[in-house]
Amino acid sequence: MSKLYVGNLPSDCNESALRQLFQEHSLACTTILVKRGGYAFVDCADQSTADRAIDKLNGYTYLGSSLVVEPSVASAAKKRTVSTYVDDNEAPRAMIPSSIRYHKAVGTFVYHKS
Repeated sequence: MSKLYVGNLPSDCNESALRQLFQEHSLACTTILVKRGGYAFVDCADQSTADRAIDKLNGYTYLGSSLVVEPSVASAAKKRTVSTYVDDNEAPRAMIPSSIRYHKAVGTFVYHKS
């Protein structure tokens, strides 16, 4: 099974509307999960169907929005990246220059002159 990310969805798009769009383009999908924020995850039966969906629907104008359809990034890779963080708001110490510090009161990284 191949998972796709579908982005830039109109705010009124739901699971049944997205399923109908895939069916209109003869693309079989098993599961569709529409998330708030204008994106969804779609499970395709096989890689061939996923490739055809990307070819047909990436850049397709749907209800006034140009869709973004691409392979979904594995959530396991995201979890590994997050687990390397010392704190939810702090990057790994080896990855940030010493002139950059996290300012908790502001909630962001700030530049400090040395």
